[in-house]
Amino acid sequence: MSPAFKRSRQVAHVTILVVDDEPLIRLDIAYMLEDLGYQTIEASNADEAMQLLAELPHIAAIVTDVDMPGTMDGRQLAMTVSNRWAPCKLIVMSGHRMLTAPDLPSGAVFISKPVPARQLASALAGFGV
Repeated sequence: MSPAFKRSRQVAHVTILVVDDEPLIRLDIAYMLEDLGYQTIEASNADEAMQLLAELPHIAAIVTDVDMPGTMDGRQLAMTVSNRWAPCKLIVMSGHRMLTAPDLPSGAVFISKPVPARQLASALAGFGV
């Protein structure tokens, strides 16, 4: 059995919510995660993400863009999720600005866009998901 197959089987029941207002970027990240063996759910803004989190408590991690329309941006979404769904792991990404630890909830990871699949996989492995 190849290592890639083993990895896919290990995470097959782990669901990750991908939040980005750009459909092609959201789809690209969802495909990357699915190639790594994760299940994905997509939202186009923080408001949709909050609704999905309330309805689907099994979401293990969120990968969110920073700059999005709606009542909150991705950084605010990460802060809210950290307070309300503490076990949910957070990856925040942006192609326009760099965020540092003080800008993010404790334990969140920042990745610059375009997101390399290896960096995304490494961040999720670091979370243990």
